[in-house]
Amino acid sequence: MITDFFYVINFDRYLILRQSYLVLIIALEGTDQAGKKTQTAMLAKALKAQKIKTAVFDFPDYSTVIGKEINAYLHGKRKFPPEIIHYLYAANRWEKLEEIKKSAAKNSVLIMNRYYHSNLVYGIANGLKEKWLQKLEEGLPKADLVIVLDASQNDSFSRKKSKRDRFEKNKDFSKKISQIYRRLAKKHRWKIVNASGTKQEVHKEILKIIFKKIGS
Repeated sequence: MITDFFYVINFDRYLILRQSYLVLIIALEGTDQAGKKTQTAMLAKALKAQKIKTAVFDFPDYSTVIGKEINAYLHGKRKFPPEIIHYLYAANRWEKLEEIKKSAAKNSVLIMNRYYHSNLVYGIANGLKEKWLQKLEEGLPKADLVIVLDASQNDSFSRKKSKRDRFEKNKDFSKKISQIYRRLAKKHRWKIVNASGTKQEVHKEILKIIFKKIGS
């Protein structure tokens, strides 16, 4: 079984040894329709099955005031210059900061279905500077492990053929996003997983990366 990977993982011991933080933050990143939501749910289920307290955050969070503005922009109902929309993406995380802190105090693992790394990638694709984008998110809890799900263009567009937002339906932009993710993954040592396999295959690779992180 996939969950067998956890039988030698002692999260409590790992968290005690890593005194710089009290919770392990895992960010699942990647192109649109790479399977982030599915893999986030599968990972959370696997961790909880091992009695590891786990919480999940999804970004953008469209339920907030700022999130609703982002959603309107993505579906063509609002217009913003690149600087403003990426400021809003960052602000969407800042408005959840207290909730993240409270969750961190009660859980051993936080899984972020997209985090500030997405803003870097999409912002750069929209012509913004990486350092400017990083400044927007300074002070947010840092991710301890970043896993990028790398899906092919064919897989991405076959998984969702209609109702794609302004970023999702632009094939050239999607290709650019993939290239930037790979470049930044190399620069910042993010882990890349081939997301073209089955759900279980991708899940297994994610668990391997987490196992290696815990054991390092």
